[in-house]
This record gives sequence, C-alpha cells and structure tokens, in this order.
Amino acid sequence: MLRCAELDSHLLVDVLGSLQPTDLLRSAEGRLRAVTAAMPCRGVLLASTALWVHVGGPPPDMLEVCLPGGRRSRVSYLVTRRGRLPRSDTTVINGVTCATIARAAVDVARLGPPAAAVQAIMTARDHGVSRIRLLLTLNHCRGAASRGCPRARHIIESVVFHQ
Repeated sequence: MLRCAELDSHLLVDVLGSLQPTDLLRSAEGRLRAVTAAMPCRGVLLASTALWVHVGGPPPDMLEVCLPGGRRSRVSYLVTRRGRLPRSDTTVINGVTCATIARAAVDVARLGPPAAAVQAIMTARDHGVSRIRLLLTLNHCRGAASRGCPRARHIIESVVFHQ
C-alpha cells in the first residue's frame, strides 16, 4: 500500500499503536471499536480510556481495564486493575462494559497526573455530570480503590459547577 505521511496525519489517528480513521472516532461506538481492537482480554474499561470512549479528545496513551481475576498482561500499553465496579458505575456500549463518565472522571482524579485529574472533573462537568453525582461515585471507592480519594474530593469541591 502506498502511504503519504502528510495525508496520513490528517486521515488517521494513532490509538494504542494502531492507526484508526479519524472519521470513525467521532462517536463513542467508533472510539470503543478502536480501543477493543487493542484489548487482549475482556474487562471493564476504566479511567482515561473510558472517559475518552465517552467524550472523545486526544486518544489515551494507556488502555486501562478492570479485571475481576486480577490477571496481568505483558502488553506495554495495558494497565490492569483488580476488582469489580458497582453496577451503577458501569454502562454497556455495543456489548463492552465501560465505566460511566462519572466513575472514569473520579478514577482519573484519584490516580492520574494532577493536570489530567482536574481536566477529567471539568470534562465530566461539561458533559452534565453534577458535583453530587461525582461525590456519590467517589463514595463507591472502598478498600484498595480508596487510594487518592482525598485528592479527588478536593478537586471535585474546588471545580466551579454551573447552577
């Protein structure tokens, strides 16, 4: 196949090492297809991966997945977490379970880099998630999943929400 780097940069986006057509990434279903192509196993999409599937923007650098059995992977772009999310914190898109916008934003706020943490909460806000919903979702983070909760609570309480 004949390739042109300049044309490719306008038509294709690198999603976890695989070039995907830009126009197919305009919907949650298209973004989900791009991510599931990189998934070595079934799990629940989490954090920045789930947030990207829901709202778009720049594709994630890592694929974050919750695996009930805590299996590990040797795939360099895959981050696995053990445990189960409450049913209220998940949604199913085209047969793939994904964290809700609120849960994805809370997880990024708990564990992500500081700038990404604030941006995730602001993104959730801009997509209609209320402060109360974010705080209720944060309360679901118990046990090992409670790491970073004080920081996430502070960010949620500091971000200005529209009335």
